[in-house]
Amino acid sequence: MNTAFLLAVALAGPSGDEALERGPRALAQASCLECHSGPDAEGELRLDEAFAAQDPAKNFALWRSVARELRSGRMPPKKSPKPARALVDATLAWIDTTLANAPSDPGRPTLRRLNRREYENSVADLCGVRFDAREWFPPDETGYGFDSIGDVLSMPDVLLEKYVVAAERIAARAILVADEDRPWSVRVPDSALVHTDKFTTHDGAWSLYINGFVGVDHEFDRPGTYVLRARAWQTPAGKDAARMELKLGEQMLEAFSVEATKGNAQVYETRVDVREGRQRFSANFTNDFWNPDEPDKKRRDRNLYVEWLEIAGPVGWVPETPFQRELFERSKNPREAVERLAERAWRRAVTATEVDRLMQIAPRGAKRDQLVRDALVAILASPHFVFRVERDPAGAAPGSVRDLDGLELATRLSYFLWSTLPDEALLENARKGKLADERGLESEVRRMLRDARASELVRNFAVQWLQLRALERSVPDPTRFPEFDEPLRTSMRAETEQLFEAVLREDRPISELVDPDFTFLDEQLAKHYGIDGVEGPHLRRVALSPAQRAIRGGLLQQASVLTVTSNPTRTSPVKRGKWVLETLLGSPPLAPQPGVDSLDESPQAAKATSLRERLSIHRANPACAVCHDQLDGLGFALEHYGPTGRWRDEADGHAVDSSAELGDGTTVDGAAALERKLAQDPAFVRSVAEKLCIYALGRGLRPEDAPALDTLVASFSGRSPTLSELILAVVRLDAFRRTVVGTKP
Repeated sequence: MNTAFLLAVALAGPSGDEALERGPRALAQASCLECHSGPDAEGELRLDEAFAAQDPAKNFALWRSVARELRSGRMPPKKSPKPARALVDATLAWIDTTLANAPSDPGRPTLRRLNRREYENSVADLCGVRFDAREWFPPDETGYGFDSIGDVLSMPDVLLEKYVVAAERIAARAILVADEDRPWSVRVPDSALVHTDKFTTHDGAWSLYINGFVGVDHEFDRPGTYVLRARAWQTPAGKDAARMELKLGEQMLEAFSVEATKGNAQVYETRVDVREGRQRFSANFTNDFWNPDEPDKKRRDRNLYVEWLEIAGPVGWVPETPFQRELFERSKNPREAVERLAERAWRRAVTATEVDRLMQIAPRGAKRDQLVRDALVAILASPHFVFRVERDPAGAAPGSVRDLDGLELATRLSYFLWSTLPDEALLENARKGKLADERGLESEVRRMLRDARASELVRNFAVQWLQLRALERSVPDPTRFPEFDEPLRTSMRAETEQLFEAVLREDRPISELVDPDFTFLDEQLAKHYGIDGVEGPHLRRVALSPAQRAIRGGLLQQASVLTVTSNPTRTSPVKRGKWVLETLLGSPPLAPQPGVDSLDESPQAAKATSLRERLSIHRANPACAVCHDQLDGLGFALEHYGPTGRWRDEADGHAVDSSAELGDGTTVDGAAALERKLAQDPAFVRSVAEKLCIYALGRGLRPEDAPALDTLVASFSGRSPTLSELILAVVRLDAFRRTVVGTKP
């Protein structure tokens, strides 16, 4: 379509708003419509359609994008004529006024399934059972950079089956139930065994080479019937098999002819009624035999070998787990225990009917422990546990906006900050209505951030935000980078995690994520960085001198990020620039255009020209320059760091040049200068706030969320907020504390 025609259509669109005419429409005519019109509009941003609409002001999403590009200096492109400052200011003023009138809509997150980490933590906090969920469940899907997004956390049939199996395994470990046929047993550790002098272990067993015993002085803390066991084998000699007597004190309980031989040991057991108290249980060898004249040397010496002793019982009893003991101490009867478990697991009040159904799961006549354990299986396998359900109250009008109740808000808080279900203190404050009060809410958030469980923000939010999971898959060329090994990989990630945790715990401004005066090192990582004076394998805080701070400390100077954003054989200014744009500035570049040529990676090309020179070919192509003008400069500033984060002054025989012109036309030289610029950039504050919102809400951000985010970021104008301030600001958002009532079927 003819460009002049498109411009005419756009500029002839509905009018009547003088500020629109003096600002956006005039700016578009001067600098924008040439590229942002028609089906092939740059960045798929069509201003021609916006101006042709009946009410251009209602396209809130488009105007937010325009405002962001204008404020960043990325648009118009640096190679295009710059519009008058007054025209840009008038456009931004119109957009700000327009967006201020955008309707408030907190949205309604998609029903969220617990991801593996949340499930694992929730089970541990509910009933004290710890396990590695990565071994039980498949990986979680990710969206918007996180694995806690409701829209992508699916529930295939195979996963449903795994949840049922997991519930059974967890309940069996949380609540022990007495089994008459298989009583509770304790294997006696070698350190607790007593034995005839000079007996030693041989071939994994205690060698009884003369008549004697191996036993244990065991404290039987309750009377009852016990099963006493020994696993044994013999070396045969003479006509008889080795004779083993199991004794309790001086009482011989039962004698056995041990026919089993090495590699085929057998378990020998006997039952006995035992009084309470300390008594010795022993396995005794009673028929030693030695015939040096036996022609077969292997049959000259009869010995008994005892691999282990085991005490099972009393029959019909098991020791309570700490969780089991506390649950029944706090509950008057099994029904109350089941109700308590369901309320905590489902994160809401439960009805009498629901408790009735749970009580009916166990077989008729089941005793207390069996009844509660079977109910726990159903509780854990229920969608009310696996999913974070927010049920609208009866009579709520579909599409209306409602406040979350106290327990719903408590659940959002606990999974945001702790990746687990609410603790008793949070539940109590929720029931008392303290979370509805601004001061009460702030007090609870600050308490939760002081708790050790807030480290989950590091393991889940920070690690995913900073894309550190990719470090597990990074494989620098071992020929070129032999210093890279698994311990170094671990230290790299730990350094970044510890920096984030220090900024969080010490209430430091988020600018210190990119421009701190300290870092965390062990000896291997310090040597990798060329920093002296750090000895030993443990990570510790290291203050950086001004000279060290110039090359180490912030995220862009840490080996974890630098390795993740490199190729196996060389650095990648494009990957590094993309990481900065999407991770720290919240402005991911467009996908590469089809047909764009890749770099010549041959050794001859690398030797002939520097990487910077080869990338300049991309920027010479207008189809590539729109992105590479934004990406390459950010990456060039980091070129002093090799693919594993080591400092270097040359690459492939070419001197490193870390000077860079950024997308907004400013210049920097090196990572330290870039970090100082980022630390002062409001876009960094907004990006962190956006990532926290996505993580907290479990959904992507919508145009309707932007006004509240604009207000949030503006409240920190001129300064760098702390992480706790940003977290509090996110928690105060309507999108976090309110929801849209769902459509009824």
